[in-house]
Amino acid sequence: MKSKTRFDRRRFLELLSAAGVAVYLPGCGSDDGQPPANPPASTKKALVLGGGLAGLSAAYELQKKGWDVTVLEAQAHAGGRVLTQRDGFENGQYAELGATRIPDVHDHTIAYVEELGLKLEEFPGGTPLYYLGGQRFVHTEGTPWPLAGLSPEEAMEGLGMWSTYIAANFEAFGNPRDGSFPREGILEQYDKMVMTDFLKEKGATEAWLPLYVSDNGTEVYKIGCLAWMALEVADQDWDLTYHVQGGNDQIAQKLAEKLDGKVKFERVVKSITQDDTKVTVTVDAKGTSETYEADYLVCTIPFKPLRDVAFSPALPDDKQKAMDEVHMMTASRAMFQTKTRFWKNDPLGELGGLKLAKTDTKAERVWDLSATQPGDTGLLLAYMQDENADDFAALAAPEREAYIQAEMAKFFPDIEAEKLSFHMKVWAEDPWSQGAWTEILPNQWWMMAVIPRSEGRIHFAGEHTSIWAGWMQGAIESGKRAADEILQKA
Repeated sequence: MKSKTRFDRRRFLELLSAAGVAVYLPGCGSDDGQPPANPPASTKKALVLGGGLAGLSAAYELQKKGWDVTVLEAQAHAGGRVLTQRDGFENGQYAELGATRIPDVHDHTIAYVEELGLKLEEFPGGTPLYYLGGQRFVHTEGTPWPLAGLSPEEAMEGLGMWSTYIAANFEAFGNPRDGSFPREGILEQYDKMVMTDFLKEKGATEAWLPLYVSDNGTEVYKIGCLAWMALEVADQDWDLTYHVQGGNDQIAQKLAEKLDGKVKFERVVKSITQDDTKVTVTVDAKGTSETYEADYLVCTIPFKPLRDVAFSPALPDDKQKAMDEVHMMTASRAMFQTKTRFWKNDPLGELGGLKLAKTDTKAERVWDLSATQPGDTGLLLAYMQDENADDFAALAAPEREAYIQAEMAKFFPDIEAEKLSFHMKVWAEDPWSQGAWTEILPNQWWMMAVIPRSEGRIHFAGEHTSIWAGWMQGAIESGKRAADEILQKA
């Protein structure tokens, strides 16, 4: 991993790629990007659908410019998929059920954390446990990786082969940050390819793939090459990883406070109508129909639940096609609070780091959420994706604890004796997102031009409209972009 580079906020350039994806640069809109000292009274009104980070960001930026904003949120709380659980844990500990990490290169997120007076805390490093092919081991730098089938170079470099298989191709692909992604010919060559096939094309052995997946998650087996490489290039200087001290949901809470009563909860959107002068939204407010009107609208509702919303006039065919075909990653999180942090006294030596265990079991990666938290109790999170998440979700709720405990016992045999409590979040069962985040599959890069495109007075934001799908950075960046689009139009 490269040495840490601190990005100036101006490093983000507007991305005008062949796919039409836009990365928002603060201050490239109607003015310098700073709020006026005393925002003027305004007759301009904006509706924002969704009180997650994308919707709150859009509303906050518009309010800075004096707009009258109203946020309509289906749930009883702000934050969406930035969801922190505090109930049910001893010693004041908490767990992130959704977005957890803030890379040091995610400047939109970090800027908001600083602006809102919150504190970033670094996840500590450490020695992770590996459990691959039935082998339980730790790796010491400079020694061969004990995995059969690796090439001689892979056996010595291990995950360091990222430089050869991925980073060596950055120049050929271009960079979303400067508008050169994807370069000429890349779309035609790689849009059809899943990421693991790209790795094999570049020389990776079948034996190396589970090692890479154990570090990155099983979505690597399904995600389109272009979507994965866009993120790899954009975040290539990622070094340190943070979270908000006390819980990431504080970002949403602070933004909602800044909006001072403009967020209306338990409003389920039923219809969106627009004409040449206004946008009208009808919602179900706990059994009562309500209607709202505004000059412009920002829609941050994920595309799967958005299928249930009636549009008049209908959306263009390509937008509707994207809505119908977009794939949501199915991620499940299973958490055990433990009596002690027993992994610090492992027979292989002290284990540590956020990614505490990297495995090819059904539990996938196990994260140590207690690493930055007080007390002697531990808090482990099994982070399942794709088929592993589906298998977990397919079980009856009472069966899930025993299932995932048995998987974790393969590499942490003390888990049963150490367990204090069990908690879980199955994102596929969440009615407001119907999945964890948007995943662009092979032959779907065309969606990256269509999904974020405005339609008349309706603008779209959310992680699903950004190259940073699944990240707080993508939500915030897209909310700022949508607000800037409206400011430029108005």
